[in-house]
Amino acid sequence: MLRSISVGLTLFLLCGTVLAQEMALLDGAAIFRGIEIAGSEAVALVDLSTETLSDGEAELLTREITERSALLDSDITALRILVRPPGASAAVPIEQVIARQEVVTPEPDMTLFGEPAPPAVRSAARNAVSPNSQPQGGLSGRVVYFSGGHGWTWSTVGEWYTQRPLLYDMVEDYGNLDQINVFARYCFNAGATVVPMRPIGYQPNEVIVDNDDPGFSTTPGAWNTSTGSPYYGDASDSVHYRWTETSATETTVARYTPTIPEEGFYPVYTWVLDSSNRTDQLYRIVHSGGACEVRVDHRNVGRGWVYLGEYHFLAGTSGHVEISNQSAVGGNVIADAIRFGNGIGDINRGGGVSGYQRGEEASRYWVQSGIGQGGSSSVYDGSSSDSSDNVGTPPRMAANMNRNTDFYGQVYLGFHSNASSGAARGCVALITTSGSPTHQAEYAKLIADNLDAVCNAADSNWEHPWVDRSSATYTSAYGEISSGNINDEMTATIIEVAFHDNALDADLMRDPNVRDAMARGCYQGIVRYFNTFDATEPPPLVFLPSPPRNVRAINTAPGEVTISWLAPLSGVANGGPATGHRVWQSPNGLGFAPVATTSATSFTVSDLPLGETFYFRVAATNAGGESMPSEVVGVGTSPTGHANVLVVNGFDRFDRTLDPQDYAATNIGGTSGGGGFLDRIRPREMNSFDYVAQHGEAIAAAGRAFDSCANEAVTAGQVNLTDYRTVVWICGEESTDDETFSATEQSLVSAVLGAGGNLFVSGSEIAWDLDRDSGPSTADRAFINSQLHTDLNGNANNDAGTYSAAPSPSGIFIGNPFLTFDDGTHGGYDVDSPDELTAVGGGATVAMGYVGGGAGGAAIVHDGSGGGGKVVFLGFPFEMILGEPARAEIMADAMAFFSGGIVGDEDILGVLLGLAPPSDSADANDDDVTDVADLLTVIE
Repeated sequence: MLRSISVGLTLFLLCGTVLAQEMALLDGAAIFRGIEIAGSEAVALVDLSTETLSDGEAELLTREITERSALLDSDITALRILVRPPGASAAVPIEQVIARQEVVTPEPDMTLFGEPAPPAVRSAARNAVSPNSQPQGGLSGRVVYFSGGHGWTWSTVGEWYTQRPLLYDMVEDYGNLDQINVFARYCFNAGATVVPMRPIGYQPNEVIVDNDDPGFSTTPGAWNTSTGSPYYGDASDSVHYRWTETSATETTVARYTPTIPEEGFYPVYTWVLDSSNRTDQLYRIVHSGGACEVRVDHRNVGRGWVYLGEYHFLAGTSGHVEISNQSAVGGNVIADAIRFGNGIGDINRGGGVSGYQRGEEASRYWVQSGIGQGGSSSVYDGSSSDSSDNVGTPPRMAANMNRNTDFYGQVYLGFHSNASSGAARGCVALITTSGSPTHQAEYAKLIADNLDAVCNAADSNWEHPWVDRSSATYTSAYGEISSGNINDEMTATIIEVAFHDNALDADLMRDPNVRDAMARGCYQGIVRYFNTFDATEPPPLVFLPSPPRNVRAINTAPGEVTISWLAPLSGVANGGPATGHRVWQSPNGLGFAPVATTSATSFTVSDLPLGETFYFRVAATNAGGESMPSEVVGVGTSPTGHANVLVVNGFDRFDRTLDPQDYAATNIGGTSGGGGFLDRIRPREMNSFDYVAQHGEAIAAAGRAFDSCANEAVTAGQVNLTDYRTVVWICGEESTDDETFSATEQSLVSAVLGAGGNLFVSGSEIAWDLDRDSGPSTADRAFINSQLHTDLNGNANNDAGTYSAAPSPSGIFIGNPFLTFDDGTHGGYDVDSPDELTAVGGGATVAMGYVGGGAGGAAIVHDGSGGGGKVVFLGFPFEMILGEPARAEIMADAMAFFSGGIVGDEDILGVLLGLAPPSDSADANDDDVTDVADLLTVIE
């Protein structure tokens, strides 16, 4: 049956022939004539102004036809394109006019490098568990190459532009980048060697230490020099890289010590020339929280940046990466270059650099900057435009970096989002007619089906239901996943995760929970692919678990802390069942190192120094790998083994309303495009789930020990609030959908205050949630008025319109300078709607006011008069106060107010043991000295 289809605003009436109708495509290089529909296949006719097309131009033409038509609104599953070159009387399939780009990747001649011949041991079992710190699982021993489509691109008219427009507050170029950041973590935690074609993380700083830089050193041992090529460095380098032979035990290391310009999270990458005489090379990354180890088998991958994970580094030279010569596999260890951070794009295409972060640029430029000396420019350059080059660059670079002859040792996946008429929804995986790699159709279907399965299972918690399309795949001419570009070395597909021109799908793609589900589904599809088709070493069909729940950390004896949790939920929406757990420890809540594995749901850490702070998180493990980590908990160790302060993390909100925004002034969607704001998904700027660290450091600075837990552990009865004299409750930007205080939490907090306990609470949406004009229950209003002694006093007070506050002329914070909290430009989230608070009842006063905005109170204090405990309530999040000293001053004032001149027994003992600073409040009997008599006074 033949039928018509709408393209743009034009209706083509097709009755067995294609009706001529002009529509310029591919920047005028092609004229679209029409489409004929036969069953589930569409056939398009196009006139060309050139004899040939590059594979990139063919893909761009395919996408233009698909996106300008309503093909994806229907049951069409394939598009064939017939083209007429200039002067031709007949049309031919587009595949016949694609000029393949020849990629020159010469095999290095190892005899020139002064290295010994390849060892007899050639490979190790893929799924063997190694003692290194990278989780081992279903993708161990395999390489996952992937890319996020588009990005800022240099045009032929001399301007930088994004390849896709701003629609529904998102730009696909940026959405693809955010998507691969989530996907990379799943692959890494499943044991894969991760090779992204746009960099991972959001670190604008970069430090590259090469083997001849001042930050490079070696310990005693035989490190030889090589002039082999390709290599990373300058063309003038006399030493291209260093090498040594492996040893069963470590006898020497090469160390790369960067000078980190600014504290933060840095992705780490390695550049090594691969070869058959390499080994499974051990990297030891020393960061602010300890050391983690990652192995990369450079017999299989090299000559480009390989991702080693993301870690927290302090400013300066305290961190480093070591390359060890320890391996059970004989071969050569290579020390060339290590990269910390991504940096700002520095590729000048003739009119200046883009000015954007490297990750925000198209893949072509990341590949160009990392191809190395002696690498072939044909990998990234060869078409008439950079946008066309960018189509084939990622798969060509994947083939360039791959040296594994086993087809099932690696895989390629490209990430995009889709467009049609605005009505279509759901995911589509692509199959190419331009030379399809082995198993591409099956692989594409596995990726789409698994993404659909996870999203269908999880969407009950989303703002819109997921749409599972009737057909999971779509076939046409896509150069990015052609066998020619991938060199038939692995299978490949593109996943169009959803439709960015549909309002509902765009909402979902701007939700971090949905992006997480999409990434999880794609990772699971890769595991299924290897399990299905690798008959020699199939991975277990086990998916890594979801994070443990209800985590808490409690002082249980002097220097002893017990971390407890609930095992994660399992199932399609969550992951595989956990068979074990891994406990990670940190001195600062940011950099973590593993300290234990256990099959139980608790673990006790002993011999911790007294009076110091430690932070923990827990991950679940199984044969598939390791889950994402739980939220962070921490303790300030108590000399008595008991803390009187409990920190409760009640900030669970994590949705698109927290998205940070970027702004581009012009050229969004093309060189004539305008500017605008667009939503991003950068989790640390939304909710990093580690805010116990800011609270904990301030509490410890005030001389108090503390425990901490997730709020779910409180409502489940696993932690009893009344066991503590003071409760510190984190609400962050928790609001109406997640509830700042549920009915159960209100009851438990009221019990603490009723028993004379103290409450320190902060958050920017608490008063709005509990006291806005309509919506809150009677119980909500009673809680905020009678327990928190606060009132919103009308919806107009929902946003103070400022990021600054100062102490009132009298009150507990007097003498402190004014403070500022984060507007989203200092590494945290944007406190965009701090509540203006009104004091309610006797004993309640405004202790802090906003500066430069609304006239309402920024903090309310209740002195406990009339019965009940004392309350300090901040109308903005404590954790977003800029500067550790400012946070310490606020917390010290609050703790002194709570103590009324008397602190807990553990704090006095801490002073006596020299583990806490002397303070007036430790003098419990007011004799101007802190001694045993003060401790006896409190105990009595």
